[in-house]
Amino acid sequence: MKKPILFIKSLIFASVLFVGCDSSDDIECPEALTGELSEKETSFTGTWSLISVVTEDEIDLTDDDTDNPTTDLYSQLSDCENDMVYTFENDRTYTQYLGKNAEDCDYQQEITGTWQLTENNNLVFVTNCTSGGYSIEFNEEETEFSFESTYDFTDVDGYTITSKTTFTYGKSI
Repeated sequence: MKKPILFIKSLIFASVLFVGCDSSDDIECPEALTGELSEKETSFTGTWSLISVVTEDEIDLTDDDTDNPTTDLYSQLSDCENDMVYTFENDRTYTQYLGKNAEDCDYQQEITGTWQLTENNNLVFVTNCTSGGYSIEFNEEETEFSFESTYDFTDVDGYTITSKTTFTYGKSI
């Protein structure tokens, strides 16, 4: 079944908000983020793993001969597809891994770059000759962060559903 792999590739693209580009003479790539970490950034460093993907609209991604749409996309994906991890380092570098920790993953990816967390909770990235980011929200204990955006999904019947989606990551201790 290829739909989940296509779905997860689109999540990688969506979760980092970047597209690689050719660094020819016509394109000026953004400089890597540098400088000392703020106190807020220092407490943010570490490993954050995807723990939830929730949509506003119910979607059925499973090809299980049962009509069972749900807003919980995380429960519909395999361990490999849910294996998305960010590691934020003290030197402002980060790595995003897909399919590295789960067993027997056919599709693995590693994206690297630099990061910054602003006082307004904007998580900014520079990677692949591109910069981008998203506004994140922390839970009260600051052990989870989430961000949301609107994405197009193709359900098991081939219909496209556009839905606001919330990704939540939990900090490893």
